[in-house]
Amino acid sequence: MISTNIPIIEVDYGIANNFGTYIEVNKYLKKYPHLFNPVIEHELSHTDKVISAHDLKLDFYQNNNINSWDMLKFMFKHPKSFTQLAPFYWTKKKGFVYDLNLIVMYLIMIGVFTITIYIGSNYL
Repeated sequence: MISTNIPIIEVDYGIANNFGTYIEVNKYLKKYPHLFNPVIEHELSHTDKVISAHDLKLDFYQNNNINSWDMLKFMFKHPKSFTQLAPFYWTKKKGFVYDLNLIVMYLIMIGVFTITIYIGSNYL
């Protein structure tokens, strides 16, 4: 286990999120130390700012030891973890939660797809 000064709160949804003063982590992830430790290291690498270039780069260019296939298997075994892919969601504890990094990534993807379809349909 990784020692940290920031409290880690277990939840039954998502994978993990750093909210600055605490980290939420899926309670079932503890059973998978080969996933848990790199996920916590990733979350600890985030800043406590609402949005920062460092955090965006960290999420865009994940260079970690997380096996994507193992993470996907975990997510299918624990379907509530797919909320990690939602740019915004609702929880009883925090209310409306949004992830600016995911919103930016999705907007970039939509822009790339739109431009690709536009070029493909008009010039090819």
